[in-house]
Amino acid sequence: MYNFELMDNEKVIKIFDEIMIKQEDNQKITTIALTNKRLLFLDYLTPNEGLEVLRIARGANYIKYKEVYYQIDLNEITDITKGECYQVVLENKMIFEFDDDELYNLLKR
Repeated sequence: MYNFELMDNEKVIKIFDEIMIKQEDNQKITTIALTNKRLLFLDYLTPNEGLEVLRIARGANYIKYKEVYYQIDLNEITDITKGECYQVVLENKMIFEFDDDELYNLLKR
C-alpha cells in the first residue's frame, strides 16, 4: 500500500516496485511512482514503535504504507542517457541511475 497525495491535475502513470536506484557508490531497491508531474520515491518509513510491537506480538494488525521519502519534479530532469544503467541528470547537476526499461521509455516521452 502507498501513502502519498497528488497535486492539482496530477495523475499517476505507473508505480514501479523493487526498482534499483544508484547514486555514486550508494545503491537501493525502492519503489518509484511516476506521475505526469513528478517522480516519487517511496519506502517503508520508521514505523510507530507501539504499533510495531503490537503487530509483532500479534496483538494488533495494521497496514504498513510506503511513503514518499524523496521527490523530483519532472521539469528538473535535463538529460537521460542509456548505458549500463539509465542515468538521469537534474538541473542542480545531481545524477542518479536506475535499471528499468519501461521507466526510461516513459520518462523519454
